[in-house]
Amino acid sequence: MRCVIVAAGMSSRLRPLTDALPKCLLKIGGKTILERTVENLLGAGAVNIALVVGFEAEQIRSFLRQKFPEEKFRFILNPNFATTNNAYSLLLAGNYFLQSGVQKDTREHLLILDSDVVFHPHILQLIGREDGENGIAVRVEGGHDAEEVRVTVNETGHVTKIGKDVDVKNSYGESIGIEWFDHETGKLLFAVLEKRVRAGKGRLEYYEESFQEMIDRGVKCKAVNVGDIPVVEIDSQADLAFAEQSVVPKIDSVHDVRI
Repeated sequence: MRCVIVAAGMSSRLRPLTDALPKCLLKIGGKTILERTVENLLGAGAVNIALVVGFEAEQIRSFLRQKFPEEKFRFILNPNFATTNNAYSLLLAGNYFLQSGVQKDTREHLLILDSDVVFHPHILQLIGREDGENGIAVRVEGGHDAEEVRVTVNETGHVTKIGKDVDVKNSYGESIGIEWFDHETGKLLFAVLEKRVRAGKGRLEYYEESFQEMIDRGVKCKAVNVGDIPVVEIDSQADLAFAEQSVVPKIDSVHDVRI
């Protein structure tokens, strides 16, 4: 499996906290968001982790080298982070995924994570238990608002629509920014991303637009309901406060989560 953490953005909605600090290096419960993510991945057995960086990239590099000196990370720079969106950032990880198994003749799968998600590690176990199906982690329980990336599903639980334009009232839940794709779907994803970026509009898109195109082409992606497993995506100072007060205490204290 190849893991890609998308961490290039400027996080302007969290200013002044992120004036000179990447969002993923904000501390919650005594640990940075990125530290928690990497610990979760390493705990799940991940050995191939890449980060797409841009804003204050050297801070992220230095932090990981200091915090995890025994681990090897691949850093992929998005020099256009100020004028592009996360679809462009994810596309830059294409070679890392597509060329990784050439010499070993392997068919590695793809795990994508936004760098601003605080989550219990059991979510990684859950998303990998869908009988080899492509999976998009979805938070169904709790309140929802217009800021989220939302999904609708069909009668078999597969995603039919994904994006911020999905009506809150008709949505199944929030896509939390963790996705697992098999090798062939990963190859298709990067082809779709490249096509959309080359057409121009993809530079400013969220990568979920490419997910939607794949779904429209017939690719099946299971909406993996994370249930009551603690998770929150950090978009605002209110999210930070919620994570500090409600999510992190559960993550740090709950070890056996029913999945």
